[in-house]
Amino acid sequence: MYLSDLFFITHYTGIIFAHIGWIYFPKVLFIHPMVILSWKLNNNNCIISQLEYYLFKRTFLGNGEKYYVPGYARHLFYLNFVTGLIVNHPIIQL
Repeated sequence: MYLSDLFFITHYTGIIFAHIGWIYFPKVLFIHPMVILSWKLNNNNCIISQLEYYLFKRTFLGNGEKYYVPGYARHLFYLNFVTGLIVNHPIIQL
């Protein structure tokens, strides 16, 4: 296995874990504001994907400069964050 493959698998696993990890580990929600802020500061581009492209000339999405985070992916991430906050908030008990 190449170093790039290990990097891509870790990135993909991190994405999946950030989306559903809060269900099992509520403390994962601290990652969400950092990721959202990085997108906002970087014109909706993923910093990790940019690093992948810089190092390997490809990203986990394939060849080329593929680091723009589409709107549907951002909105799903926002929804997961808000849902996680509501479900795991100590005052709001569902």
